[in-house]
Amino acid sequence: MPNIKTTKKEPENQAYKKIKLMIIENKLKPGEKIIQQKIAGELEIGIGMVIQALSILQNERLIEYLPRRGFFVRNISKKEFSDLLEVRSVLESLAVENLSKNLNEAIKNQLQDFLNKFEEAYKNNDMKEYTSLDKKFHYFLIEASGNEYLIDIMNSFNILLLGYIKGFKTEVKISYENHRQIINLIINGEEEKASAIMNEHFGKAEIFF
Repeated sequence: MPNIKTTKKEPENQAYKKIKLMIIENKLKPGEKIIQQKIAGELEIGIGMVIQALSILQNERLIEYLPRRGFFVRNISKKEFSDLLEVRSVLESLAVENLSKNLNEAIKNQLQDFLNKFEEAYKNNDMKEYTSLDKKFHYFLIEASGNEYLIDIMNSFNILLLGYIKGFKTEVKISYENHRQIINLIINGEEEKASAIMNEHFGKAEIFF
């Protein structure tokens, strides 16, 4: 799951994290209005603090403000999502290259652990576990890349998060094979091949709305 980083102080941070988590878990769905009074009541804070948190989420492009109507979870168009997926492909390919160049035993062990768990979930046809692993794996690649600007770009624009919220899918057999190849290539120090497979991985994704 995403690592929600923020320099905001409590209690504004409480509202920010709560609303963002509700969006991540799809408890607040695209197009749904955010009831400020309800959030304020649950957190026992003032409306002004909730609005501050909503303004931050608006800047992060997770929600939008409609005059005289209020704040709503953003609906993302198919074109926008396609553009987002294209950007994600480039950034994650770069992350793979950086991670490969900074490889150490701890990262190798973590990658091998991901591969073992992917294989187990795939063989058991456990799609819930496989999907959970997929999210953790892609977040790990970004965090372990060592490129702070790359990490900040992915987090600031919620590039990974928006992808999982809105939706794209790759046939699980292809997805598993891609992940297996990427992990083995990274471990073997073949960053260019691993990066190319990562790019292909997103090229095979099917966008659904």
